[in-house]
Amino acid sequence: MEGILTSFLQEIKVRWATKEYKDCTPYDFGNMNSATPLLPLGKTANLRSDHSRFAWSDRHSGDLRNPEKATELPGNLAEMVHKLHPSPFTVEKIDRPTDERANFEKAISLCGYGRFHYGFVLLCGMILVCVGFQNGVSAYILPSAECDLRLTSEEKGLLNVAFLLGGVLGSILWGVLSDAYGRKNLLVGSLLMDSIVMFIGSFSQSFKVLLVFRAINGFTIGCPGALVYTYVGEFHNEKRRSKSVCYLGFFWTVSWLILPGLAWILIPLPFRFEGYGILFNSWRLFLAVIAIPTFVVALIGMRYPESPEFLLSRGKPEEALKVLREIYAINTGHSQHDYPVNALLVDEKHSHKKEEPVGSLGVLSSLLTKIWQQICAITSPPLLKYSILCCTIYFANMFGYFGLGLWLPELFNRFETYYKLHPNKSVAVCELISNTEVDRPLAQAIISTINGNTSNHDLLLETIPALPVICTGSIDERVFINTLTINSVCLLGNFIAGYLSDRVGRRTMPVTTMLLAGVFGCAIYLVRSASQNLIVACLYSLCITTANIVLNSVVVDIFPTEIGAIAICLVTCFGRLGAIASNLIFGLLLDISCEVPIFLVGGIIILGGLLGFLLPLSTVTSKLDQDNRNVLA
Repeated sequence: MEGILTSFLQEIKVRWATKEYKDCTPYDFGNMNSATPLLPLGKTANLRSDHSRFAWSDRHSGDLRNPEKATELPGNLAEMVHKLHPSPFTVEKIDRPTDERANFEKAISLCGYGRFHYGFVLLCGMILVCVGFQNGVSAYILPSAECDLRLTSEEKGLLNVAFLLGGVLGSILWGVLSDAYGRKNLLVGSLLMDSIVMFIGSFSQSFKVLLVFRAINGFTIGCPGALVYTYVGEFHNEKRRSKSVCYLGFFWTVSWLILPGLAWILIPLPFRFEGYGILFNSWRLFLAVIAIPTFVVALIGMRYPESPEFLLSRGKPEEALKVLREIYAINTGHSQHDYPVNALLVDEKHSHKKEEPVGSLGVLSSLLTKIWQQICAITSPPLLKYSILCCTIYFANMFGYFGLGLWLPELFNRFETYYKLHPNKSVAVCELISNTEVDRPLAQAIISTINGNTSNHDLLLETIPALPVICTGSIDERVFINTLTINSVCLLGNFIAGYLSDRVGRRTMPVTTMLLAGVFGCAIYLVRSASQNLIVACLYSLCITTANIVLNSVVVDIFPTEIGAIAICLVTCFGRLGAIASNLIFGLLLDISCEVPIFLVGGIIILGGLLGFLLPLSTVTSKLDQDNRNVLA
């Protein structure tokens, strides 16, 4: 009987070779114990031992020679087939689109949303946590570093400015390089560099050395700080893109929750190593520990693919399709071969393939050409108006975020100091500052000196006493408690932004949050107690943080893929300029004229909110593709 079965199957194999069964799918006849027989697409076959019949299950029953006629098979033959094939002889029908070519938006949608995206967003979130660590670390090391390095107030301010300037200088360069050579490569490389620089910088023994390393850290961390939003956006379809970018901002707030807790644990430790001319103590240990997660995240990032939309925009549809198949397989658990797209349609937006230059001079020439092309693209109509608009709004947002936001702890300290001296009195912010400010002759001398009246220079020098620096090397617990409270409230803004991102118009979120932030910023002028200050600070931080997150998603949506990275780096650059300007203005004017910096910050934020009404209602990317037809081609 086995011989009969073998002859029977051999006949099927021969007929398959002669194309008699053109609508059937072959299976491995050479390995009977492992083969999974496949039948004509859309049909299922059943071997029923009770009826001893081989039948097509949709409408025919019969032998393979003539499916129109039913043919009985011996019962023992059916049993033998079942013995040789213990697995069910059934193939489920798979619905496939008749057109297996798709554009990128449809192709990424067909990948589904599942395990890959959850892990990917988590990775990018951890990248943003590392960025948040770098942006906030100075606030916790300066009180201790002030003692070891004998820092003046001016030098402490320079450390903050150096970090921001490093980010400004690197913003455009990182954007150009990313649009030319890929998101993943730049992200992983910059994270590795940042962790190494951070670790080496923890051994700094002088102000100048620490200043250099902080500037380099600002330069290196500026890359992932901006590009991570573009990287996330290009792995999602239009429906989920804004929501994912908004939820990503959750991790930024988490970093500012973890950082004070970590500082609270490490900096007070009585750890001190001294030898070989090196002093390594707790605040330096804190810097070294911060470098570890950045290094680990960079290693994990190596396992993730390049952005498929970027690959398509660089004229590599095969590589993009390979990435999409991997995403589909991880999300669905199906084989990559089941992915219903076998070719990507390359529209004019993504038709940007060019031959790569050979040799160092060719690479340099190509890089300079790309830089010039992208700068021309983003500063030429129709993109120019969107570039100016987004840069201005982002400047206003960061002006308030890093201006008034970073000075709120100083207001907390001044309230606490005042209430220790006057426990039963209430005081407004400006009254509080006037009670703790320097003498009015000194203030006038500063103003005159700044305005060029050098006759007051001697008065300025005589009025400032040479006070000794009292170094405690510790941070008041109230600083940690207030910071944790404010950042916990900010988490609410992340969830609100993510929930509403695809439910309201693009203008609604940035306009509303910026206007509210401006109002709460001005309301600080009316605060008369530390508790009121905390409440207003929480509301202000909630709105300004949510606005910052929403603006990132808007920028990702507005600009075309081929210049998306340089666009978000450009607006981030202007945002950092706003942060520098606000810090300088606050530091200069807070003790001289309280009202000016408070209402200036509130007014600029409100102006940014009003400019949000000019943001487009619909997705601009497709419109720009029709108007501009790939400026870079």
